[in-house]
This record gives sequence, C-alpha cells and structure tokens, in this order.
Amino acid sequence: MYCSFHQQEICRSCSQLHLEYTQTLQIKRDKLCELFAGVSVDDFPKKETAEGNRIRARLAVTGTLEEPVIGFFDDRQKVVPVTQCPLHYPLINTWVRGLPELIRAARLTPYDVSTDRGELKFVVLTCSPSSQQLMVQFVLRSREAVDRIRSLWRRMSETEKSLVPVMSINLQPAKSSVIMGMEELSVSDQTFLPIRFGERELLYGPQSFLQTNYEAAVSLYSAAGQILQSIRAENVLDLYCGVGAFSLSAGAGAVSILGIDVSADAIACANEAVRRNKIDNAEYQCRSLECTTVGQLNGQCFDTVICNPPRRGLDAGSISLMKALKPRHIMYSSCNATTLHRDWKLLADDYEMQALQPIDMFPFTHHFEVLAVLKRRTEIV
Repeated sequence: MYCSFHQQEICRSCSQLHLEYTQTLQIKRDKLCELFAGVSVDDFPKKETAEGNRIRARLAVTGTLEEPVIGFFDDRQKVVPVTQCPLHYPLINTWVRGLPELIRAARLTPYDVSTDRGELKFVVLTCSPSSQQLMVQFVLRSREAVDRIRSLWRRMSETEKSLVPVMSINLQPAKSSVIMGMEELSVSDQTFLPIRFGERELLYGPQSFLQTNYEAAVSLYSAAGQILQSIRAENVLDLYCGVGAFSLSAGAGAVSILGIDVSADAIACANEAVRRNKIDNAEYQCRSLECTTVGQLNGQCFDTVICNPPRRGLDAGSISLMKALKPRHIMYSSCNATTLHRDWKLLADDYEMQALQPIDMFPFTHHFEVLAVLKRRTEIV
C-alpha cells in the first residue's frame, strides 16, 4: 500500500508499512503461535487489499480558523496533517476535503492543546458502506459553538443531509488524552447510522463501539456465525455486547439471546435493531457486568457465552459470572492477545482453548483481532 504521508515521514501510524502485507500477517500469526503454544491457530482470512476499509476516522483539529490542521496525533502529541489516509473508506476522504471550509463557515476555532484554548478538538466520521452515508460528530471544548453547528445543520440541503443523516456534538471540557466527554448533544433528528454486516442491519450511535475495518469486520462476524453454528449454540449470553454486533449478525440460529452492556446508548441501538429487523429471540439490557450475578439472570441457563471486552480484557465480575454459569462454550473476541491469554489462564481449570482465528482489523500495525473458542473440559471427549 502506498501512502505519501508515510513516504514523507509525516505520519508513522502504520508502523509496518515498510513491509510487504503478507510479511505483516506472518509476524502477527507468529506472535499468536508463540503466546498460545500448542493451540491451533488458523490463517488470516484472505483479503484483496488493506486500502479503503476503515469506516471510522477520529481526526484531530488544530491550527487556526483560516488554516486548520486536520490529522492524527503522533507520539509527541503533535497533530500531523493527514487529510487523505489510504486506509480510510473513500467516502470519508471525500468529505474531509471539504472540512476546512465547513470549519470556517461555522467559525469553529481549532483547539490548541498547549494553551487549552479554542473549541473544535476532533471531528469523528463514521461511514456506512451499505448505505453510503456518514455520521459526523464534532468534539468541542465547550458549548460556545453549539448554536453555530445547529445553524450549519439547518442550512444544509436535503441532498447534503441524505449524505450525512446523523450529526452530533460531544462536549469534552477536560484537557485530556480521552477524546470524548460524557455529554452528547443531537443535532440531527436521526440518531442512529445503519450499517449492514451480512444479512443483518446494525445501528450505531456517535459513541457506539465499532469494528473500524469493514472488510475485516465482515470476516469476523462471518467466522463467529460459523462457530456458533458448529457448536450448536442455542441459549446465548452476549457480554460487553455493545450494539449487539456479534449476537445479531452471527446468532441467527440461536433459540434465545440476552445481551448485556453498561452503555445505555449501545443498548438503545441494539434494541432498536431488534425492532427494525423483526427479531423475536433477542433482548438487550443495560447493566454493569461488575455487579451482574447469576441470580439476576432469573435462573436462565446459557450453553454459550460471547464476550468482546475492551483491550484491558475481562473484568473480575465477568470471570466470576462465567465460572458460575458454566456454559458449554465461550467465544471470546479480543483486540489484545496478551489479555486474552491472561483471561484464558484464569479459566483454564475449566476450559480448554480449542482454536484461534486471527483477523487483520488493523493493517500495517502490530495490532490485530483474534476470535477464540473455549470449550468446557467436562464436554471434551
């Protein structure tokens, strides 16, 4: 993959771009085999290209109102100007070309981290390849520019609104490395962006977790569906379910699905997707996994648990819950093989790791996704 920003040493986000793509996959697979010695590790699914598949871009904004600088933070916390990333879905790059003019039109003064002044910190773009639409989120330091963004939305034509049906404002007053704050303000009437993975259309809000590489996500959910079918999953508990991506896209053959997540916004997306897809076997609940016990699940029995925790891995409450439920299988999707290995060791007295399927969710970096299948030892013949 050619990137002029990498060639000019402007951006170094893709730390393995100097290597052939097949070499990067081999490095990742070797790491997985070393960490999980003796466990069957499948090959990465074949893909045509790494280019044009990233469907979410978190773009930092600095500079001046007349000359905004749009790009990514480097390891020195300096914004490097990258407006046309070859990994981004083409619709994102197209929209970014007009972003400086939009910033000037709405008088969104770029944020200066050194002085903690200015308003616009980030612009987060999420693309739906299935509908060819965008969700745009402005991350602001304060409410100072809120009315001007609302005015911008009102002035947009119907054609422009059909391309960007979802627009929101996130308020992040803290001088922090955390991109988003807690308060989200809707600008558009529509608050969900539909994205189709396989047969099911999922819904995403501005703060919803999203597998950012579309082709890799399709492969991930397809592999998950094949696994759930092969293990004959019937009663499924989906922990860290988010918008229900795994259970809704891969669990079509299940008798019942219960999803749990701490994010109220994500659960709202999941339950609205259930309604729109006319699904009658799935329910999603907002609750903390740290506090969820077997008793709170009304005595339900689950033969399969799906979990997709953040990079830090499973929390203690989730580990305890799985040990108490004793499901026949656990399907664990992880973006951090090290914490996956740690969590497996905590479950190893009861569960054997049967297979690992790596997915190249983050091309030309050392990061990758891995889908693990654990089987309860009493079930192993």
